Amino acid sequence: MRIRGYRGFILAILMAAMLTGIWSPSAEALSQPAGERPHYQLEATYSAKDQTVRGHMKVRLPDRREKAWKDVYFHLYPNAFKDWKWGAESRPEKPGHLKVSQVKVDGEKASAKEKGTLLRIQLDRPLADGKTALVEMDYELKLPKGGTRLNVYGNTAFLAQWYPMLAVHDDEGWHTDPYTTTGDPFFSQISDFEVTLQLPEGYQVISSARDPEQTSSTVTLRQERVRDFAAVITKDYEPIYGKVDDIRVNLWYLKGMEDVAQPLHDAAISSLSFFGKKFGAYPYEEVDVVLGETGYGIAGMEYPGLVTSVARIPTRKGEQPAINVVAHELAHQWWYGVVGNNQVKEPWLDEGLTTFSELLYMHEEKGEDERELLMRAAQRTDEIHKEKGVTSVESLYKYSDPIYGLMVYTRPAAMMWELVEKLGKEKVLEILHTYYDRYQFQTATTEDFIRVANETAGQDLRPFFDRWLFFKGER
Repeated sequence: MRIRGYRGFILAILMAAMLTGIWSPSAEALSQPAGERPHYQLEATYSAKDQTVRGHMKVRLPDRREKAWKDVYFHLYPNAFKDWKWGAESRPEKPGHLKVSQVKVDGEKASAKEKGTLLRIQLDRPLADGKTALVEMDYELKLPKGGTRLNVYGNTAFLAQWYPMLAVHDDEGWHTDPYTTTGDPFFSQISDFEVTLQLPEGYQVISSARDPEQTSSTVTLRQERVRDFAAVITKDYEPIYGKVDDIRVNLWYLKGMEDVAQPLHDAAISSLSFFGKKFGAYPYEEVDVVLGETGYGIAGMEYPGLVTSVARIPTRKGEQPAINVVAHELAHQWWYGVVGNNQVKEPWLDEGLTTFSELLYMHEEKGEDERELLMRAAQRTDEIHKEKGVTSVESLYKYSDPIYGLMVYTRPAAMMWELVEKLGKEKVLEILHTYYDRYQFQTATTEDFIRVANETAGQDLRPFFDRWLFFKGER
């Protein structure tokens, strides 16, 4: 999630509208051979002095494909901060980049062409189904100052989309979608990671893996079945440790956040437990919540096994700990993290379900009921559809920021509350649990979700979803 000027999510969306005027793992998942997933080996050295990461990367390509590959694509997202093409208000204070060199395929030098945030590697011979290849390269990441998600703040480096990321290839071909500042333009696939970091003296790492107790400046991290790998390298943060059953739940805070650190850690424990009971078990050994400034406009952001959040939010009762932000980002571990979707093509599918999950938690565990405000905000989307022609099932590139929030977060969340009224809460939770079980560690679509809903409810809900998502007919 990325929302500018977070004021308690639904309030922020409504204000934007008015101002603009407009695990228990499934058998299928556990049986998936490792060869069908990319396997990353990253070696990286972080220099705090020049705020640079240098290293070497190897990626073992998956061995399953419908058609032979003639080339391979990697995303170089940090290059968006080298030649900024978006709004002046979000321009980083200092540029950043991700340079690659010495590209090889199976040990042989390969032809590689870089264009903006994309790297194309030409294969000497087509890679057929059942065959794999080892791609390797050197890389240098220069961290931007004030970049969105990728940032340096004090003695902390936030590493998101910080390495060359293998693009997704499916029956539509290679997904080489360009960077944008609206939403989260990072469609990725389940992969395995082994990451070795060389840290400056006095620094520690917080990551998507289970982080070991650090006794040296060299740390090796391993995590299977995650969509990407994020890390925070810091000597400023302090932790609060805890557990939900056997899952380690850690909250990291900075000086000046002591008054909200414990309430937010309690919220992390509570919400992780809540979502696990409602939707299905969290499948990893650890999750970290990091409070603080991760970049322009970032109120909170989700990564596998690691989320970020602001510490406080303004509310009608005054400034409060950002409990709903923490809950929202942790709900993303289910919707985006485990059950994936194409966040560029159908962003509602994770953001809408996550917003509903957040509001359900806040309603049942914290006694806050924002449904009336949610429905008022959703009503604005009917006017927007008439004015702009957009629906809730569009690519990121079809939305401006205010419209994106209303169409992608608010209307689908309102839809799910309406579904509760129609079917009952337990049936809707059964739909979500079934969806989670069936599509964990995969990429689901809008049609998959509707199919699960129909099967679980035992009735044809297509007209309901057509009205809410595609604006067909009257609500």
